[in-house]
Amino acid sequence: MVSTAQTIEAVYEDNVLKPLKPLKGIMEHENVLVIVRSHPAKKSLREIKGTLSHKEAEEMQEYVRT
Repeated sequence: MVSTAQTIEAVYEDNVLKPLKPLKGIMEHENVLVIVRSHPAKKSLREIKGTLSHKEAEEMQEYVRT
């Protein structure tokens, strides 16, 4: 058995987690392990300006480029 991990966004509605996009590599009725973390409201770039260290900003830029 090969274990894969993916991070997805879902909405909790009517006591059911509903993925916002189709899941890749998951068969219908397959059991999965779910770790739930609430997603804070998105902030604009102006709101987060100055909150990253120089190193963190460089790492973020590299991540965006890839």
